[in-house]
Amino acid sequence: MANKQLIIDADMSVEHKVMGLLACIAQEKKSEMERLLKPSGLSILQLSILHSLSFAPKKTLTVSDLKATLVDDNPNVSRTLNKLVEAGLVTKLRSEQDQRTVYVSITDAGEKAHTDADQLLLNQRIDLPENEMNALYEILKKL
Repeated sequence: MANKQLIIDADMSVEHKVMGLLACIAQEKKSEMERLLKPSGLSILQLSILHSLSFAPKKTLTVSDLKATLVDDNPNVSRTLNKLVEAGLVTKLRSEQDQRTVYVSITDAGEKAHTDADQLLLNQRIDLPENEMNALYEILKKL
């Protein structure tokens, strides 16, 4: 884990301390999510894809629309989709009208994997009073 105290005690501007602490906390939370997801066999990117498909109209998106829904601009989406197809969690279907367009749909097994993995992550909490959590949220929206 990152030693946040080094940043807190550092001789630098508050703005730089904020950026450093945000980076440390983001890395810690990502590592925690990866650890929690490990038993599911899903990566964060795989779960994000399943999540996007699960909430899409008709549970189907084109590959380009799917990429647009992802928070992280990851270059490994095509390779990750192929792994999800191999696992039976999604299907891919090429458009008959335009061979360049590929539709991706979540399967029933993908829905279950998504729901189960989400539960692993949604049980995590940030230990702040509600008023501080709301204040933090408002501040983060500004960044």
